[in-house]
Amino acid sequence: MASVALICTANRCRSVMAHAIFVAEARKRSLAVEIYSAGVFDFSDQPPLVETSITCLQHDTPPPKEAPTWVGHLPLDSINRFLVMEQDHADVLTSEYGISSSRISLLGTFDPQRRGAEIADPFSHGSLVYENSYKLIRDCIIGYLDNR
Repeated sequence: MASVALICTANRCRSVMAHAIFVAEARKRSLAVEIYSAGVFDFSDQPPLVETSITCLQHDTPPPKEAPTWVGHLPLDSINRFLVMEQDHADVLTSEYGISSSRISLLGTFDPQRRGAEIADPFSHGSLVYENSYKLIRDCIIGYLDNR
């Protein structure tokens, strides 16, 4: 089965939204894919963010889990594709975990509107920024799935 990991800084905003959206889009397309999300920093002892959960639920894409996941807890060798929010995330995957750059893509590069390769963190910027981030991530995931 194909697998994809959606990676951000803490697995509390962007990758959580991306996970929820990817699950919904894969289901719509009847795709068999294992979906993970994680952060490059370990925030697994932190609660989920209310803003992220509310944003996902407003779009009928429930957030995937209760606690943030750290990338070190993923089955890294079995994941086919890593979609990251920032170049720094890709750099951590290659330098600290030995993930080949051929398995990593910046999610923003799949945006049909070409708003930029990196997706900014909405953390602590209010509901409008979360909403805009959600829509951008959704567009990028649809672009990725439409062109794979």
